[in-house]
Amino acid sequence: MVPTQTGPVTFRAANDLIAPVTVKVAGQPYLILSSGRSTQVTLPANTRLTWTSAKPADSHGQMIPDEIGEQTVDVSSITGELEITNVIGNQTYFTARIFNFTNGAVSIGVFEGPTLWCAALLPGATPGGPGFTLIGYYRLLATTELRAYTTSSDCTGSYVAWPSSQLSDIQAKSGLLTLSLESTR
Repeated sequence: MVPTQTGPVTFRAANDLIAPVTVKVAGQPYLILSSGRSTQVTLPANTRLTWTSAKPADSHGQMIPDEIGEQTVDVSSITGELEITNVIGNQTYFTARIFNFTNGAVSIGVFEGPTLWCAALLPGATPGGPGFTLIGYYRLLATTELRAYTTSSDCTGSYVAWPSSQLSDIQAKSGLLTLSLESTR
């Protein structure tokens, strides 16, 4: 058991997520860490800090929801480093960058049993290249499916799915997965 720290605590805060992270102290923004960045922080041991990932926006500027909420950390429990990764507690989260090589726009849904998150709009390919989107962070469960709904912009109707077994090749610490939607012809 590690003894409780008192006085000031100096630690390295590191963000391994793809999304930037906002760290707050006493409810006020304290610092923003971009992906892959770190900084040294000194705070009183009796401080509680919170962090949350930035939510990406879709091609229409709408915020894309995700499942990483505000995380609370007691500074006295930090021993040398606060490493922000895609594993929170015992739960693994993933994010996906998706390229669309088809001509049609699709809506991207994250299906988790009874819950369906409509995560992003993915534009179709243009002569300049494939459509692209980056979704937020979602829990990676044995039942998680990523879906491309081909007939609507609101995650209803027919879809093409990437089952959980195809979502397991995520990058360590960032949880990033790269997928592509390609024509079946």
